Amino acid sequence: MKGDTVLINGDRWTIVDVAPAAPLGEMVAALLEDEGFVVMTRGPDNLTDIFSHLGTHSLGVNYVLVPEDQAERALALIEETVTDYQGQELDVLLDELAEQDGPSGRVEEEN
Repeated sequence: MKGDTVLINGDRWTIVDVAPAAPLGEMVAALLEDEGFVVMTRGPDNLTDIFSHLGTHSLGVNYVLVPEDQAERALALIEETVTDYQGQELDVLLDELAEQDGPSGRVEEEN
């Protein structure tokens, strides 16, 4: 899945990260955007038709995509900077993120 290129609205996008939850995908997207990348995130509902031909049914994940010509640099940046949380570490991180969310679903800023 990671590294696969898909056609979305006539443009070629490459999956540079498959996050186990939307907040983690958004964190990766923000990192890439801060470095000047064009980024798109999609949950499985948005990409079901695209990935169904690959035989993939990934519920609960969030895909981070960049234009195909930016993929190599984006993958390298992710490799250098993003921690791949799994198992209990992932559960703890998601709990921490949930505790930080305010009523609007956004992370509250400290004054």
